[in-house]
Amino acid sequence: MSEQKIVLVRHGQTEWNKAGRLHGRSDLPMNETGVQQAQHLAQELAVQGTWAAVYSSPLFRALQSAQIIAKTVGTRALYESPELMEQDFGEWEGKLVGHPADEQRQLHIGSGETEKHLVERAVNALFKIGQQHADENVIVVSHGALISSVFSALTGESDPQVANGTYRELDVQLLSNYVSREPLAH
Repeated sequence: MSEQKIVLVRHGQTEWNKAGRLHGRSDLPMNETGVQQAQHLAQELAVQGTWAAVYSSPLFRALQSAQIIAKTVGTRALYESPELMEQDFGEWEGKLVGHPADEQRQLHIGSGETEKHLVERAVNALFKIGQQHADENVIVVSHGALISSVFSALTGESDPQVANGTYRELDVQLLSNYVSREPLAH
């Protein structure tokens, strides 16, 4: 029996990332730097073994990254999951912001999705993916706020950062422990 690996990938850079704008659900493509980031990351992941599947947010920038990665790592199993979409930032989408954990942003997201809801839906999706691919390696392509919020919830790490075109490996045991404490949304 092999050990399961789930990696969370943040999509490659977009023009809004470059400018420091909040994306949320705004559906923008990667820029040339983002495409290069996805290609480089795909090559890095390809040498790490066999990948059973690639899951992606349906937002274009993530799906672009996922398609590049799936092709490079040699899997045809590419699935879109709406649960992996970025946080809905409401009125703040498209606005210039400082640091992603900017307190002012947190105070004004009111018209969008709460971080608690974001974590619930993301953990729910990741747990299901983990169950469907027990003992297999899986790549999940998503977004900065989702990945950061999930790692913060699972590890207690304060404001974990994930740059565009990079990944973090998810400790599957931490995910299971979290789910055992917090009931899954159905």
